[in-house]
Amino acid sequence: MEKISNVVKTVTNRYHTANPFTIADRLNIQVEWCYFGHYPLGKTVYDGEQPIVMLNESIMHTPKQYFVMGHELGHTILQEGLVGYYTSSNRAHGQLETEADEFSVALMGLLYIEDNDEVPYSYKALANQYGLPFIDDDFISD
Repeated sequence: MEKISNVVKTVTNRYHTANPFTIADRLNIQVEWCYFGHYPLGKTVYDGEQPIVMLNESIMHTPKQYFVMGHELGHTILQEGLVGYYTSSNRAHGQLETEADEFSVALMGLLYIEDNDEVPYSYKALANQYGLPFIDDDFISD
């Protein structure tokens, strides 16, 4: 988790924001809203080496769009170049999903500070403002 926290701090310092949509824009990552039904909430695909984040229309204009976008951004930043490995290994799949969740949680913590000028008082505050899964919910899984 310390490695992920350091990456999140580096990214937010470089782009002067913790907003995952703004960071994606500054990294020239294309974001598309798609109809997927209930799931997935988000998915990252690649056109050559260029990532494209696809988000489910069902979360547009909801707090959850921030957590899911942060999760997909975590995939593109933490796991660059691992797409082939990711799709061929079930064990790696779980670890990569966990890393993307941790990236998003850390990013949402900094976004909360950016938006509210205070540290979040609880995990529940983050969950309510940015759509993080509640502790008993499953985290995002692509």
